[in-house]
Amino acid sequence: MTVRAIRGIRTRNHPMKRRLFLHVGAHRTGTTSIQSFMAQNFGMLQQKGVFHPFAVPRHVGLINKIFNGTKTVREICEDINARADSKPHTIHTVVLSDEDICTRPDLSALGELSEYFEVAVVLMMRRQDLWLESWYHQNIKWQWNEDLAHLPFDAFLTRRDDFFWIHYDRTVQAFESLFGAGRVICLPFETQQMPQGPVMAFCDAIGLSDFEMLKMPDALNRSLSPLMGEFMRTLPLGEIPGAFRRQIEQACMKADNHLRKQFDTSSRLLMGPAMRTRVMAEYSTGNSALAQQLFDRAELFMEPLPPADAPLALHRLPADSYETIEHIVVPVFSALMLQMMEQALTADAVEKAMDAP
Repeated sequence: MTVRAIRGIRTRNHPMKRRLFLHVGAHRTGTTSIQSFMAQNFGMLQQKGVFHPFAVPRHVGLINKIFNGTKTVREICEDINARADSKPHTIHTVVLSDEDICTRPDLSALGELSEYFEVAVVLMMRRQDLWLESWYHQNIKWQWNEDLAHLPFDAFLTRRDDFFWIHYDRTVQAFESLFGAGRVICLPFETQQMPQGPVMAFCDAIGLSDFEMLKMPDALNRSLSPLMGEFMRTLPLGEIPGAFRRQIEQACMKADNHLRKQFDTSSRLLMGPAMRTRVMAEYSTGNSALAQQLFDRAELFMEPLPPADAPLALHRLPADSYETIEHIVVPVFSALMLQMMEQALTADAVEKAMDAP
């Protein structure tokens, strides 16, 4: 489906329905960069007719209100349309983005959106073997799910049925059951199919082609190196209060730059060739069906699996404890100390400014 297929039709509240692009994920497909782009260009996008409500990168709070019943779809949609109506430029397109949407087993709460907007869903799809490896690192990095955050990769892989949304054919069917056949724009997350990157692919999907005065974001939410990933897996981040936890996470990210210089971190592969083939076989039927449906071809993903002799990432801490201390603990500790010093200097400057006549 293309943006041209989304036509405005008349409603009671507006002469023409606005287009609503619902960016539903999946995770690990450049979502943070896309959301940053939309938020950073909040005002300029309105001049081009595109409205990313509330100037926040991600609409997780708003989407949560729909699913937990705090606000009705009607209240939210009327509020968004009222805000769009108040803008000095004509708004024809609204974008809502939250990658957690695709992880919800029951999407029915979103169905009412089509009463207020001409809805299209944007789903970015990473090949499942690579997605599982990246999702493993993400769970280690942020540790929002204690059941997954400390598992070795082999144990994590046994939980892959929990991630039902990467059966992309089923996910597309679920959204089409709400909004109609052909209402899902699927973007395979591969360099060959997305040569200009996810932000540009997303803009093309929503019909945005004028980039004058728009700022492009830096690469965000980079994956951890394997060594730092293994180190963070051992940390009890879930037991640490938010502000302190964030400081530790930031220190680990900074120390990771040191690790990348000291060790070969070029490989991100965690699965051996036999397991990779086995995993992809589980998704092959659905992937082929979706490829035929969307692109009239046999394969959904065009890039080949890694060769059998491709090196795997070293996903274990050094056997020598002193090496662990030197290359991981010390850089993390140093980054923490630097952060504490910077915070102390900032607090001192604020206090002096308040005491100034």
